[in-house]
Amino acid sequence: MKRTIKLLFVLLFLAACKPGIPTDIIQPDDMALVLNDIHIVDGYITSVLPDSSKIIAASLYKGIYNKFGVDSAKFYKSMDYYYKNPKVMDEIYKKVNATLLKKKLQLVRTDSLANVKIQAKARLKAKTDSTKAADSLKKVLVKKKADSVLKVKSRKKLDSIKKSKLKMKVKATRTKRTVVAAKPIKI
Repeated sequence: MKRTIKLLFVLLFLAACKPGIPTDIIQPDDMALVLNDIHIVDGYITSVLPDSSKIIAASLYKGIYNKFGVDSAKFYKSMDYYYKNPKVMDEIYKKVNATLLKKKLQLVRTDSLANVKIQAKARLKAKTDSTKAADSLKKVLVKKKADSVLKVKSRKKLDSIKKSKLKMKVKATRTKRTVVAAKPIKI
């Protein structure tokens, strides 16, 4: 009986001791965070000129290593370990993918909110511009109407002056004719 109990404990102990991740390897949750930042930096580096990308990349990677308290040797050792254990690496990259997707959605949401604000400003500007244009058009139309009214009035004045002058001429010519007709003709 004692023997079976000892054997049971040994089997239980062996079954409980799964090969875990060594302590000199970055743990999966921390590795997901490190890889997340590294992939963001990689995306940024692809947008930089090739000449300066190596210099920038080195400083950015160093910043990431300092942020998580690791060095490049430990990072590469961890990557080798996870490459040899693809199931664990797959779980890590599922976390990385989910985190990057969440950040992308936040950026898109923020960007779309910014676009909405820009579009609202543009609409408001267009509305004020159209209002100003309408106001200036009204001013022009009112001015044209006032000018046309003044022209009509001045034409009427001119017409009345011309008519009175014409009447005076007509009267003058009539009086001359009558005067001419009243003079005796010499033979």
